[in-house]
Amino acid sequence: MNPDLSRRLILGFALFAAVFFFTLVAFHPLLALGVLFLSHLLILFPTLVANCQWWGPVVTHFETDEREVWLTIDDGPDPVHTPRFLEILQRFEAKATFFVIGQRAAKFPQELEAIREAGHEIANHTATHPSATFWCLPPGRVASEIDRGARPTPYFRSPAGLKNFFVHPALARRGLRLIGWTVRGLDTVSQNADAVAARVLRGAKPGAILLLHEGHRTASDPDFHPRCLERTLAALTRANYRCVLPGAGALKCR
Repeated sequence: MNPDLSRRLILGFALFAAVFFFTLVAFHPLLALGVLFLSHLLILFPTLVANCQWWGPVVTHFETDEREVWLTIDDGPDPVHTPRFLEILQRFEAKATFFVIGQRAAKFPQELEAIREAGHEIANHTATHPSATFWCLPPGRVASEIDRGARPTPYFRSPAGLKNFFVHPALARRGLRLIGWTVRGLDTVSQNADAVAARVLRGAKPGAILLLHEGHRTASDPDFHPRCLERTLAALTRANYRCVLPGAGALKCR
């Protein structure tokens, strides 16, 4: 369905449901509550489900005839992980896009510059990574999170893939595209680097967008995320995949 049409239908039904509820709640309370509940579900689903296209386009893959994938790394930069990630990427001759958090970029400018100097991309992952609240932020706060993130860049990724009705209009005004993923390693919750690599490899296919993270567990287990990256790249290499930076024209929404 066309995203503009789906947005209008969802919001139109929400307005109808509110009027329907107040009109009929005194006479048919269960029916009125049922319609209101359905309208809430239709709003929450595209908001909370990553890669859902109902509020607007989300890039989930890119077009290629080669065994190429797009490696994306979220939540940096980080003084512990970024140098190690760059060394591992260089060793495997892999390129990546780092979706960085604005506050961390300002705090660790040397790591940010090292990413650029190594030939990788920098992209916007909000200013503060408000993963618990981004889905319900008002338009002014959404705009602030975007504007205080990494710039300039054509790409934006929301925290945990969450977005609400205000995100796509804000991105469109800034010429940004919302980037999702094809497969994520779940390395922020997994305890096993081999399992992370295996999960990524299972979802890998030509044109896939892969998601890993840095900057987590730097005190408790600083080797874990570099190990995830290394084993993922080793598995992809054995499967004859290359990690590349796709051109903007190749990006596709499902």
